[in-house]
Amino acid sequence: SSGINAEWPLRPGVNFQTFTSYAFTPNAPTYLSSPPPKQNQQITKEEILKSLPVKEVSFITMAVCLVLGSYSPIERLYLGSPSENKLGIFGENMAVAPEQEDFIHELVEDMRRLKRKIDARNVGRYLKYDVMSPVNTPITTQI
Repeated sequence: SSGINAEWPLRPGVNFQTFTSYAFTPNAPTYLSSPPPKQNQQITKEEILKSLPVKEVSFITMAVCLVLGSYSPIERLYLGSPSENKLGIFGENMAVAPEQEDFIHELVEDMRRLKRKIDARNVGRYLKYDVMSPVNTPITTQI
């Protein structure tokens, strides 16, 4: 099932970065098996490693992050070439009213303008901004 909703711009910024940021368990452990340290308490590397989740929990965390951080094989994007976006903006399973079509076409034009602005800012940058780029924004959330 798919649908256009108010959360669509947040998905690339949140979900698609989860594997990069959180799949390495020490970066963001789902839990710690030891109590938190007291104020000004000295903590050793061994104590930190001992408090990390067991490997099974770490594996599950990595798997969840991978799924959340991946595009669906049937993902459609607002912007992109016809080969990347075979069904176009309106797929065969999308029921939209003419007013919604007009709104979506206007939104796509706004996203093209935003992409040009982001591309211009990225010129000469070593680390290019692409997380929330319109080319990475799916039209719907695939469930």
